[in-house]
Amino acid sequence: METGIKVLQQENEKIEKSENDNKKNEDLDNKYKELLKEKDEEISKLKEEIQKSLKNKEKENNEIKNIYQNEIDNYKNKIKDLEQNIKDLNDNKNEEYKKREDELSQKSNELKNKEKELEEKISDIKKIELEFNKKISFLEDKENLLDNEYKNIEKEKEQLKQNSIDNSKLKNDYDNLKIKYLDLIEKTKNKNSVKNSFSADEKKCVLAKNKNNLFVQNNNYFGNNILSISGSRDDKEPLKAYKSPTLVGLNNIGATCFMNSTLQCLSQTKGLTNYFLNEKNKENIINNNIALKNKNDLQLSPVYLELIKMLWKKDGEKSFSPNAFMNTVNNMNPLFKTGQAGDAKDFIIFVLEQIHKELKKSVNINKSQNLLPLNQYDKNNAFNYFFNDFKNDCSIISDIFFGFNETTNECLYCKNKYNSQGINNPICYNYGIFNCLIFPLEEVKNMKNNQMQNNNIQINNNRVSLNECFFYNQKSDYFTGDNRNYCNICKQLFDSIYSSKIFISPNVLILILNRGKGNIYDVKLDFTESIDITQFVLQRDCPQLIYNLYGVITHIGQSGPNAHFVASCKSPIDNKWYRYNDAFVNPITNLQKEVIEFGTPYILFYQKNNS
Repeated sequence: METGIKVLQQENEKIEKSENDNKKNEDLDNKYKELLKEKDEEISKLKEEIQKSLKNKEKENNEIKNIYQNEIDNYKNKIKDLEQNIKDLNDNKNEEYKKREDELSQKSNELKNKEKELEEKISDIKKIELEFNKKISFLEDKENLLDNEYKNIEKEKEQLKQNSIDNSKLKNDYDNLKIKYLDLIEKTKNKNSVKNSFSADEKKCVLAKNKNNLFVQNNNYFGNNILSISGSRDDKEPLKAYKSPTLVGLNNIGATCFMNSTLQCLSQTKGLTNYFLNEKNKENIINNNIALKNKNDLQLSPVYLELIKMLWKKDGEKSFSPNAFMNTVNNMNPLFKTGQAGDAKDFIIFVLEQIHKELKKSVNINKSQNLLPLNQYDKNNAFNYFFNDFKNDCSIISDIFFGFNETTNECLYCKNKYNSQGINNPICYNYGIFNCLIFPLEEVKNMKNNQMQNNNIQINNNRVSLNECFFYNQKSDYFTGDNRNYCNICKQLFDSIYSSKIFISPNVLILILNRGKGNIYDVKLDFTESIDITQFVLQRDCPQLIYNLYGVITHIGQSGPNAHFVASCKSPIDNKWYRYNDAFVNPITNLQKEVIEFGTPYILFYQKNNS
């Protein structure tokens, strides 16, 4: 029984526990339900808030959509406008393209015609080349034969040179006697009639007032027979034997256009070519000063003689290569090397100075016995002393190309001090020679424009004339401050006025146009076939000094190795113009047009009228 009671008790306890557990579960269920309610409430609140925010965002998105839509519409309108503009432009361009196509078709037709002409010329050139190659092969064979003869001739030359030295001495004595005879003739003329050869107005001619003046006493200006070593004007001129011009070109043997153009202009210089072609002068040219002093030194004159003979050879070839002349120049001057581009300006100055150096000799003139010591403030005396030295330095080059210039320095201190006392202004005189005039065109242009501005003329152009170049050449400069000079009269440094003028002009004027370092085509020169420089020359033997153009060297391309020089020359035989472009020689019908179109004028050659 006890065990049954225990069992019942245990079961009751279990029942009670289960009841308690049920209560607890109910409590938990209630709590869970409450929590679910709370969470549902929170979720509902969150949903409401989310819906509100979504509504706000939808509003914002709609606003943004509207803004973007407006912008898109604007861009669409702009695109439509641009498309319309493009259509309009395309329509216009199509019209322009049609016009250009028509122009290009015309130009292409012109080019085709030119191509045909060039092809014809090329075929002619090829024919000339074939003939030239045949002649070269013939000459090479001939050269081999001549080499053997040359060795034998050299031996004979040595003997002839010894004999020629004696002959040249005899010839010099004969020339001196001839000059003395001409002086006597001039003196007899002066006794019969007293005239000044420089100017009709003796008041304007300072030198004419001095009877002891060496220059006036001989009654001749520089370049005439008294100072001329080329012989009397009555001598037979070799060029008179030519009935037609010999139009021989010079082959370019390696950037030698600067040399070829210069030599062609010198070849057309009548007096110089007559001298070199005259057989009487051959001995003097071969046995010149340098050859007589030292036979091993190089000489340019004999090589130039051979070159002139080839250029003026009757029935000669159309062109040849001046190898011998160029090789001699190469060895004499490092500026001119085969294959290196040289400058025509430097070359012509070198050639003239070298030939003058080789051929110069003294000319006998009766010297006044009453010359005073050198006084540079006495114009007559200063020139006489300069001229007395110069007569020992004459040649065919000086006879043709040299002129005299006069430079003066005027002391401003002495001028102000002594003028009140009636004393002449103390001016220091100096004299020199020139063989060419160099005109800096950029500075000439600036001087011209400044003068026009000073006269209230507002014109600024890039054109200058030769007259303006000569005006620039004789302008005065003021030396002040650190550049002051010492005056021998007032014995102190002084401010002065310096000027340089042409005292006596040469028979041939060489004008070099220096265009500066910038664009060499910037300044344009207006040149004429005839110029009057009377107003720019202090002493002259005639009322007017007229010069006629006979040679122009033009410059093509920029400075440096790409530059090219071409000569345009007026033949002394038929007085017609020809263009010498290395080996090619062609006639010129319109000088101004064809010279300017073919390049920029660089060096001009003018011959004095009736010289």
